[in-house]
Amino acid sequence: MCGRIVQKSGPMDYVERIFSSMTHIFVDPAGPRYNVPPGTRPLAMHRLAEGAEAITRLPWGYKRTDSKHFMSNAKLETILKNGWPWRFLIGTGRILVPADGWYEWAKQDDGTKQPYYIHGDGPLYFAALTAWEPGAELDAAHGFAIVTNDAKGGMVDVHDRRPVALPPDVAKLWVDPAYPTADARALLSEGLPETAFTWHPVRQDVGNSKYQLPDAIDPV
Repeated sequence: MCGRIVQKSGPMDYVERIFSSMTHIFVDPAGPRYNVPPGTRPLAMHRLAEGAEAITRLPWGYKRTDSKHFMSNAKLETILKNGWPWRFLIGTGRILVPADGWYEWAKQDDGTKQPYYIHGDGPLYFAALTAWEPGAELDAAHGFAIVTNDAKGGMVDVHDRRPVALPPDVAKLWVDPAYPTADARALLSEGLPETAFTWHPVRQDVGNSKYQLPDAIDPV
């Protein structure tokens, strides 16, 4: 699963690989974030406003008004089957969540859990689905969920699921509102392979999402 992400790069580093215009730079008063959990508002990239490129903060976590379930992740296998509730969002709610990496916790022989930081060679673009649209409230009913793949695509010895990170050329298509829904669904099978990532253990402090120091991602 994907329960914590890192967004330490500046918006330019995320935008320049996806958007055609460099004018879409978000002035973020919060600065770099090293430990971003669900229930907060990470940076998200989208073209939901009449196709215009935008980077803004959207709520991480989706809860339909007719459901008791708060969902921060969307299973790939459910999306591919056009299952509930993602079939309502796949056509008009495709966004990207840029990140530098994410955390997972692996169970140790003594029963404790060791956090790991997982990352690639540059910015990552997580596929996500949202119910938000311009003018909507920034709440869970209009939040987003990050797409995660099944156990066969998980990180060896770390976790049995991971976020679907799309290569930049594929990510551009994912957020294109004119791209056909069926083809967009197929793009989720083109995520970066496990070999594109490296990981290392990090300090236990990252278990507390309030821990935001840069050394959160340093190896221990």
